Amino acid sequence: ATNSSISSPVIFFLLLVYSAKAQKIEVSGTAIGQPGKLVRVIVYADQFSRLDSTLAEATTDAWGNFDLSFTCEQTDYAFLALGMKRGEFYLKPGNKYQMYIRKDSVKGSVFDQLPLQFELKEQGDTLNSLIENFNFDYNTFILQYQKQLLRAKPAGLINDFIKKENEKFKVSLSENTYFRHYVTYSLASLEWVSEVKSDTVILKDYFTGKGVLYENIAYTDLFRDFFKQYFKNIKEFDYPDLILAFNSGKLFYVDPLLQQDKFLAVDGQVRELALMLLIARNFYNKDIIRKKVLDILTEIEENSKYVRNRIVAANFKRKLLKLSYGSKAPGILLINAEGKLTGLDEFKGKFVLLDFITSGCKMCLHDFSKLAEIQNFLNKPVEIVVVVTDGKIENVLASVSGAHFHVFRLGRKIQTLEEYEIRIYPTYIIINPDGTVAMAPAPLPNENLDVFLNGFMKRYAKENNK
Repeated sequence: ATNSSISSPVIFFLLLVYSAKAQKIEVSGTAIGQPGKLVRVIVYADQFSRLDSTLAEATTDAWGNFDLSFTCEQTDYAFLALGMKRGEFYLKPGNKYQMYIRKDSVKGSVFDQLPLQFELKEQGDTLNSLIENFNFDYNTFILQYQKQLLRAKPAGLINDFIKKENEKFKVSLSENTYFRHYVTYSLASLEWVSEVKSDTVILKDYFTGKGVLYENIAYTDLFRDFFKQYFKNIKEFDYPDLILAFNSGKLFYVDPLLQQDKFLAVDGQVRELALMLLIARNFYNKDIIRKKVLDILTEIEENSKYVRNRIVAANFKRKLLKLSYGSKAPGILLINAEGKLTGLDEFKGKFVLLDFITSGCKMCLHDFSKLAEIQNFLNKPVEIVVVVTDGKIENVLASVSGAHFHVFRLGRKIQTLEEYEIRIYPTYIIINPDGTVAMAPAPLPNENLDVFLNGFMKRYAKENNK
């Protein structure tokens, strides 16, 4: 998953490097009682930005069976997704995985449920079972000694646990590099959270000068959490200095600021990744000029001497700009009551309020009267497009009788809901006449939605001299 602005020679080089190591992976299984469901294998495009990338997808047959085959270059943290639910596992090039997905007995929003539950059998490397066994020990230890871990610096207790785990998994740690790093950085996280080791010791022992483990989820989890806290504690620069450097839009001014910390100064690769995380966390800061920090990411994307960091920078830009004002609205397939297909292009040149609902959502239906009032009293017309995500539009059509709404079923449901980041119902999205996003999500009708709509209409008219 690379950004098109990365130069083609870099992409070609990466393809040459990775394709030499790419091996086939097979994922098959059964989702009992769930025919016609979309199944996907998803990884992160990179584990610093956490931008999703789908490796393969298929639809379950009449019996719930599915088969996926694809190539992969390195061991990676992945998700098996059925519909919008996900469960984690680990991919190893050359392996075969068989999944048995349990039928979901929990109703309600998928975002409030447990992760996708499945049984996994792997042919080849046994990484998943190794990590499962280690995680069981790790979680049991934390639950058993949580009071001691919170109240004091239990160095002896933690050191005994580390020694015990290293002895238990001695053979696997020597034979499986991914697992060794996973255990190392999981235990390092325990040392850091319990304050057995200070920030500077963690930084020296596990990050600077150690090489970046781009694909190891335990490494990147600790990296992300650690630097979130580290930049709060660092005393080498003040907040005003940081804002000035960011708003310069130049890496030339920001990088020396971070180099004032003697531990970060010694490792440009780590420092660059830490900076990108710092930018992402401050992107919506009211004191930050967003275009300027995007310029810094572009500079890293185009000029970094660390090729993988260029890809991370491109992914951060994609993620930060997603659904931001002026970004292109994701494509959406809409189906009316007669089965006719359409999309947002039908409403080009008009303001659109997308209203994502389910037919059984009482609050969604209750909002229609308020939406009609807003539509009638706005200074400029807005097209209200009701998107029924469960496909049952008959009751909805009856509820909007007399209102000037457009009611559609949703096609390509899963991808669209993910692209628009729909987590609750109703969710409102304001689309500009040129098909770009004005606001996502927008407020509810009783939370000054009309004020925001009027504001974006004025802004669009001013920007386009209309």
